[in-house]
Parts: sequence; structure tokens; C-alpha cells
Amino acid sequence: MKLNLASSPHLRAKRDTSQVMRLVLYAMLPGIACQVVFFGWGVVIQAFLAVATALATEAAILSLRNKQVKRNLSDYSAVLTACLLAVSIPPTLPWWMTVTGTFFAIAIVKQLYGGLGYNLFNPAMVAYVVLLVSFPAAMTQWLPPEGVRAAALSFADTLSLIFTGYTQTGLDVTQIRDVADG
Repeated sequence: MKLNLASSPHLRAKRDTSQVMRLVLYAMLPGIACQVVFFGWGVVIQAFLAVATALATEAAILSLRNKQVKRNLSDYSAVLTACLLAVSIPPTLPWWMTVTGTFFAIAIVKQLYGGLGYNLFNPAMVAYVVLLVSFPAAMTQWLPPEGVRAAALSFADTLSLIFTGYTQTGLDVTQIRDVADG
């Protein structure tokens, strides 16, 4: 009897890139739901902002490079990059920092090196590092979980905080975060 040895993976499934990307996005859903429960609606707002920026940036660069825009956008790699960045940044990060990070991830880290499969590093995590180095104070301003923070945030308050820096009642991130003055 002859024993065949083979390296992993032992189970092979024929999946294209868009299927793999969608599976990873589906796998992120429970984590995103937990993040919403603990930190509020900011992660959802940041994800929509990042996805819109990623798709617009990728479409613009693909058309400049004379590549097939529709086919490349439908592989979900830009959407996955945007979602990975959105869950790794503070949920109340100002909108323009999210847009800057997402643009950097797609334009510089992904497309500058040739697109999907040619980038040296994970575009979302390079964008995270760039944001962390560029805006260290803002990138470390995570709010405490819902029950611990000084003020509760509604969806409208979170939206206002991301786009204006203040809630509808005029509180900023520091005032929401801190229960008592030091």
C-alpha cells in the first residue's frame, strides 16, 4: 500500500476572487455587530464612508489605467479593504481622516503597485499605520463602551460627531469620553 503525502490545503474548493472576498466580508459581520453594540453606530458610518471612497478611488484609477472598471470593482477587494480599515479606526474619527486613509490604501498601496495581488502589504493596514503616524491623537481617541461613557450617542449624534466634531448638543469626543474632570 502506497501512502501519498501532500502539503495543505487538503480540501480544495474552486472559488474566484469575488467569492473569497465576500466570504471574508460575511465573516466580518459578527465582529462589526459587536463593535456597534459596544461602541455605537460610528463603525457603520465609517464603513459606508470608506466603501464609497474606496470604490470611487478605485474606479477613477482603473479608468486612468485603461483597465476594466466594472469587472475589477466587482471583485470586492476595494470593499474589503475599506471595511478592514473602518473596523480598525476609532468609530468617531473625523470623516476626512477616513477618506484620506481609504484613498491612500487604494491609490498608493494597492493601485500604485499594480492592483490586486501585486501590493507588497495589506492596503488597509498600511493606511491604518499612515493614519496613526499622521494623526496620533485622533487615532487613539476611542470612546469607552456604551454603558461606561459619560454621554450616550444616538445615530444622529454619531453622524454629527464624525462630520462636525460635535454632537447635536455641542459635546466633543473628550466630553463624551470622560466621566469626570481629572
